[in-house]
Amino acid sequence: MRKFLVVVFVCMFFVSGFSVKITMAMGTTGKVMEVLYEQLELFSKEYPNIQVEVMHLPESSTTQHDLLATYLASGNPDPVVFSIDCIWPAEFEPFLVDLSKDYEYFEFEDFFEGSSSSVKVGDKIVGVPWVIDAGMLYYRKDLLDKYGYDVPETWDELYQTAKDISSKEGIHGFVWQGARYEGLVCDVFEFVRSFGGELIDGETVVVDDPQYFNKNVAAITFMKKLIDDGISPRGVITHMEEEARRIFQNGDAVFMRNWSYAWILANDENSPVQGKIGVTTIPKGPEPDGRSSSTLGGWSLAINGNASDEQIDAAKKLIRFLTSKEQQVYKSINDGTTPARKSAYLDPRTLEAFPFFEEMYEVYLAAEPRPVSPLYTEISYEIQVAVHQVLASNKNPEVTLKELSNNLRNLMSY
Repeated sequence: MRKFLVVVFVCMFFVSGFSVKITMAMGTTGKVMEVLYEQLELFSKEYPNIQVEVMHLPESSTTQHDLLATYLASGNPDPVVFSIDCIWPAEFEPFLVDLSKDYEYFEFEDFFEGSSSSVKVGDKIVGVPWVIDAGMLYYRKDLLDKYGYDVPETWDELYQTAKDISSKEGIHGFVWQGARYEGLVCDVFEFVRSFGGELIDGETVVVDDPQYFNKNVAAITFMKKLIDDGISPRGVITHMEEEARRIFQNGDAVFMRNWSYAWILANDENSPVQGKIGVTTIPKGPEPDGRSSSTLGGWSLAINGNASDEQIDAAKKLIRFLTSKEQQVYKSINDGTTPARKSAYLDPRTLEAFPFFEEMYEVYLAAEPRPVSPLYTEISYEIQVAVHQVLASNKNPEVTLKELSNNLRNLMSY
């Protein structure tokens, strides 16, 4: 495994006489870290005998995964607490503390079902939901109104609207996550499923299944067409969430696919598009099987099984605090992430900050997960490489998907 050099920034929340110290590792997207520090200050007042040190991880979820895998496999007790993507639990389960006996302590019944199910591996619970998310389409309300367009419901409508407005305004039509990393896989599943296709059904590879193959090819071909026709900039093949967000927030794109965190940043008082944007569901593919599909996202908090009993007990207190309803509401309205608790999501304070949450509630309930497998990292890698080759070169989508199908079958021993 590649070795990564990580710069660790330590923020200590210290009260004299502390009895236990734990480390918490987090990625650095948006305002998440800033708000976490504020929450840890509140935590230190409630638990003055627990000292928390924060380790900054890189923005890329793929790099975060590799770093955490290295720490856990080496038997390192640090970090004690860390956030895990919703597709990591099956792989990391052997290294994580089982929280199944703490079901009532963490009030699991209040979390969205998708979030709760994502941290269950067999009869174990290996994390506590912290943030739920789903892919969504951001759009410039002012520009759609200016040129007389409705909010697009299909990919074809988005294509036509983006082409017209972008040419007249001199900006990009549609930005999304096209770099070769996990974010691309999220986008791929949304395109494929919205076209009526599928890549993996349960434990079965269906990329080249007659029921899905032509739809899968059409979806990947459309992704490439967006770039070739200038609807999306050529640079989209290097974009992660933040690159797309910065372009859109700067007023340089009509549409953007992203997660909920981008809302609060795009509506900041210094944002050029403040008050000019709307959010809606992912567009549908062509009839008769086209539908809207949002990839389930989100993060949970887990505990390192290499930690001491004293550290594990302190970690549970920290996680219970951060995932409480009050802290979920606080986090959401201050950093733009979506609460994993239904009661926090529907809290009047949350809905006032994010009016579109009410409209998107059913989307979160129905968001579709990526494949659940201890081999998910390898599965994701194969999908990333295959689709990125199509986007970045002239490789034929049909040939590429047949190769992907064979590679996935070999990987999953089918």
